Amino acid sequence: MKAHYIILAFLAAGFAVAPVSAGVLKEKVTVSKKDCRRMVRHRPAADVAYKPGVDVRGRPVKSANLDGDKQIDLPAVIAIPLHVPLGNLLKKGSSTPVDASEVGVGVVTVDRKTGEVMYEGKSLGNAETQQMVAACRKLLRGK
Repeated sequence: MKAHYIILAFLAAGFAVAPVSAGVLKEKVTVSKKDCRRMVRHRPAADVAYKPGVDVRGRPVKSANLDGDKQIDLPAVIAIPLHVPLGNLLKKGSSTPVDASEVGVGVVTVDRKTGEVMYEGKSLGNAETQQMVAACRKLLRGK
């Protein structure tokens, strides 16, 4: 079973579906473990951080780095598109061919350097960001 965790912080942060009023949309936003892994930034302790050219006991070793032209450059900002199944927005009890379609409701971006999380270009306040990260950490720990 694919684990999902309901993050109410998205709703508290004021996320709304542009073409649908908040009164009509009563669904909760779910974020997968995969998306949470993108948000929760691992910060290793200084004594366990990788040091090139040195083994775990401080002895010199040959570099394990690949050639510079074979390196993958990750973007500084990672974008996570948010989608809502269209069937969730329609009347309950009705079944249409478009039920499985999804509607894009926005994009969450995560700045890899600063850890700042934004929705549609608007910075989430520190409290909202901390709530989302805490909920994601809890999900990733299996609690």
